[in-house]
Amino acid sequence: MVMLAGKSDKGLLRRQNEDAYCIIGGSGGAPVVLAVADGMGGHLAGDIASQTAINIIRESVDEKPFDVTDDDAVDARLFELVQSANDMVYKKSKTEPGCFGMGTTLIIAIVAAGKLVVAHVGDSCAYYISNGEIKKITTDHTYVEELVRIGSLTREEAARHPRRNVITKVVGSFGRVATDIYRVDLKEGDRVLLCTDGLSKMLTEPEIAESILASDNPDEICEALITKSNSRGGLDNTTVLVYLNTEEK
Repeated sequence: MVMLAGKSDKGLLRRQNEDAYCIIGGSGGAPVVLAVADGMGGHLAGDIASQTAINIIRESVDEKPFDVTDDDAVDARLFELVQSANDMVYKKSKTEPGCFGMGTTLIIAIVAAGKLVVAHVGDSCAYYISNGEIKKITTDHTYVEELVRIGSLTREEAARHPRRNVITKVVGSFGRVATDIYRVDLKEGDRVLLCTDGLSKMLTEPEIAESILASDNPDEICEALITKSNSRGGLDNTTVLVYLNTEEK
C-alpha cells in the first residue's frame, strides 16, 4: 500500500496561491512521481509559471512512464522533464501578455524500489526522515546559500540577511537551466517531504520532523504542517507532499 498525500494552502497574507503540485503513479507497483513548483513571488503570473511546469510533467509522465531499471535513464528523463518545463515557461514568458519575467522553482522526485531520486531547481526543498532524524536533501539556489557555502555567512546570519529571498536559479528565466540531481536509499519507515519555502522558512527542521513523526497518516501530516506554518503568520503559500516508505528496497 502506497502512503502519500499532498496539500497546498494560500496562507494568510497572499491574494492567490502561486504554488502547484502533482502526484503520479504509485498503484500496481508503478513508481511514484512527485513534483512541486513555486511561482516566483513578486513577479507577474507566478501561478501560471508553476502550473505550466506541473502540467508538462504530468502530461509527459502519463504519456511515457519512467523506466526505473537504469539509473542513467532515470537521470536523463529527469533532466528532460525539467528542461521541457523550462522551455514552456520561458516561451510563455516571452509570448503571452502579462507573463513577462515569470518563473518557478521546481522539484521532481521519483520513488521506486527503495530509492529516491530528486531533480531540483530553486529554493523549494526535499527532506527525508530516517531513524527519527531529518536530513535536507537539496541545496537552495539562493544568494545567501552561496554565501554560506563559501563561508561568508553563518547559517544563523543567512536566516536574517536582507537578501535571503533572492533566488539565483529558477525554471523559465533563460532558455536552458542547470538541474541538480540527488539520490537517497530509503529503508522501511523512512519518510520523505517535498515543500515550498512557505514551510521551510517558517519552521525549523526539528519542528518539521516533529510533525512528520507525529502521525502515520500522510493527510494528517500535511494538514499539521500547513496549520503550523499558518500559526507562525502564514506569510507565504505553503505546499507539502509527504511519502511514507512502507517497503524495503
